[in-house]
Amino acid sequence: MFRNAKTRTTLRNRPRGNLRVLWVAIIILFAILFIRLIDMQIINRDDFAEKAQNNRIIQTNLPAIRGLIYDRSGQPLVSNTVSFSASIVPALLPVDEQKRYRLYLQLEKILDMPAIEISKRIEEFEKKISQSETLIIARNLSHEQALLLEQNAPDLLGISLEMDAQRTYLGGSALSHILGYVGAQTEMEWEELKTKGYGFNELIGKTGLEAFYENILHGTPGKAITEIDAYGSKIQILDEISATPGQNIHLSIDLTLQKYIAELLEQGRGEANIAAAVVMDANTGELLALVSLPNYDNNIFSSANRDKEYKKLLDDPNLPLLNWSLNPAAPGSTFKLVTAAASLEEGRVTKETSYNVDSLAHEFLGYDGRTYQFFDWRIHGLINLQEAIAWSSNIYFYMLSCGFPQEELPGLGDDVEQSAVTLSYYARRFGLGSKTGIDLVASESPGLIPTPEWKRRSRAGPNFAETEREWYYADTCFMGIGQGDVTATPLQIAIMTAAIANNGKLLTPRIATKITDIEGNLIEQKPTVSTKIPVSQKNLEIIREGMRQAIENGSATLAKINGIQTAGKTGTAEFIASDGTTKEHAWFTGFAPFDSPEIVVTVYFDLGQGNLKASPIAAEIMRYYLSKMRDK
Repeated sequence: MFRNAKTRTTLRNRPRGNLRVLWVAIIILFAILFIRLIDMQIINRDDFAEKAQNNRIIQTNLPAIRGLIYDRSGQPLVSNTVSFSASIVPALLPVDEQKRYRLYLQLEKILDMPAIEISKRIEEFEKKISQSETLIIARNLSHEQALLLEQNAPDLLGISLEMDAQRTYLGGSALSHILGYVGAQTEMEWEELKTKGYGFNELIGKTGLEAFYENILHGTPGKAITEIDAYGSKIQILDEISATPGQNIHLSIDLTLQKYIAELLEQGRGEANIAAAVVMDANTGELLALVSLPNYDNNIFSSANRDKEYKKLLDDPNLPLLNWSLNPAAPGSTFKLVTAAASLEEGRVTKETSYNVDSLAHEFLGYDGRTYQFFDWRIHGLINLQEAIAWSSNIYFYMLSCGFPQEELPGLGDDVEQSAVTLSYYARRFGLGSKTGIDLVASESPGLIPTPEWKRRSRAGPNFAETEREWYYADTCFMGIGQGDVTATPLQIAIMTAAIANNGKLLTPRIATKITDIEGNLIEQKPTVSTKIPVSQKNLEIIREGMRQAIENGSATLAKINGIQTAGKTGTAEFIASDGTTKEHAWFTGFAPFDSPEIVVTVYFDLGQGNLKASPIAAEIMRYYLSKMRDK
């Protein structure tokens, strides 16, 4: 009985204890709400009033899905992924500068970005872009950074975590110079792109195909009218226009061949710092491979270590960001093909015209009355034009270009300047001295085809005497063998070679072959574009035969392929290195098969000899194509 009474007493008293706890909790909760209300209504009243009045409804861009890029076999070379980013709407930040900076200090800890830098970027953005636009202050956040930003969101007024588009490159570093990369817009780019409907934070193509075909890959952004609260959080979407995806690009480049050539060049580079190779369809101008070493990983431009990695590339003395297949060097004896074509077409020589190269050193009296000493690399004996091509005789091509006045052999003109002008004319008809028109945004150089007028203009100045601006007999002689001031890019040499191989069509090189929509429907087929060079088929046949002999029993025998006839020309161009020593560039250019040319292959190393270094690599490329790719 007593036990029951005690139990009843306990049961009566227990709710009173719980009620006290509940009342305390309610009082604390209302106290927090009251303090928060005071903060919003009194302390930060101006901030929240301004935000509620002016920023309740905002318009934002909805980025389009970027188009994809495929190689010639349909293999995707890029993909679209997402990453975390920290975004800021300046109009939603606290009005008070001290409060703003305290917020920047919080961000500094999360983003590992100095508060002073955050402040500066936002100030510039407000001044030059907009207060109401969204600024992505940091891209590619780590998982830990994203989590911290999300956890601290209530205290970070105007700052939010966003899902951001990211481009991933699947083909490896061998494709870096072709694909290029995407990046953030500059202020100058924004001024133009905003008229096309771009949002400031949308990534754009910066180099390579990504930049050249930006309008096709980018698509059309959509729009969203959104109601937000004072923190910048979305309440509801009031209206939305969907984005239109970008279109896809299909390339002539074969990924397997591109990687294979990059490996060949790397293995054969030796002492060379730079190497390049071009493989072109001899009849259409489609590029099957366009390789440049050193290269880089274009995925670094969407990595957290972007700035550090980019600085490494900029500091590299071999300039890996440059596409060396589009940058020039002295072409050496590959240029002799132009000299031969000019001499044949001008009627200064026939294929039977012979000259006796009976010593390694020859002295000649030039048109200017000076005595010059010229050298050849071997004693050739009595040789005709095709043998001179095959064995790459310097003396024979001096005779063709600048002439030997004391032997009444005039060269390409009545005097040394006229000869240079004539040679320049034909060089330009072969595509040298101007940009190729390739569908690629890169630092493509036009190279240089010198003339007497160019020399006078380029070297005129207070530090040059009149005689130093003269065009000398030796200038034309050296021009005739691709030395002196002559420069050309590997791609230009490939185009020149293709014109010889295909009976005179000067092709515009291209990488993209067609454009499709997101469902794979054909939008555009890229046509072959060409002009005709002023050299007859008969004369081109003479040159081709000389190139065939070069591989069969001449200076390019290391490019021979058993069972298949090919044609080619080596080049070994001397230059003065930065340390003052004389060194050599190594070249090879040729086509295969000889009777019915399909591809042109041009190989370049910045150090080495043409036959020893470039020819074997070119032969391996031709062999690989003819055995494994002809039916692709």
